[in-house]
Amino acid sequence: MRIEKYLAVTDLLCSREFPAEDGRSDLGIAGPGYLTAELATSQGTRVADASIRREAEERLHEEREALAGTLAERWGEPSPMGLQTIRLRTAAEEIPEPWARLSHLMADAYVWQAREYGRWMVLGVADRDPADEIQLLLTATETDPP
Repeated sequence: MRIEKYLAVTDLLCSREFPAEDGRSDLGIAGPGYLTAELATSQGTRVADASIRREAEERLHEEREALAGTLAERWGEPSPMGLQTIRLRTAAEEIPEPWARLSHLMADAYVWQAREYGRWMVLGVADRDPADEIQLLLTATETDPP
């Protein structure tokens, strides 16, 4: 089951050290103070018909909701966060990573403060750019939301 796989990745994000430099990891993208796991990625939506892209978007949003429900059992109800304002702020001020990158990838996310790990957990669907595949992303960061 996918949820079990996602929970295993969640545990890795909570326990792994953050890298010293930006780059790729076996889970996705990582850098100082954050790890982002690419939990699921659509296939072929870059060149697909709009209806196929919409179906992939809906499926990944459903998976986000299912995972959010399970994570809420661990950390309580998430705080929904719109990332549009953060994205707009990147034009005028320096927004720390991973928040700047996430704001360009997704319109909104669920956020938990996993205090026992000293990390913020951010769950969302990267679907803003029609030229990219759609991804279900989970990020662990020590950087407070801006």
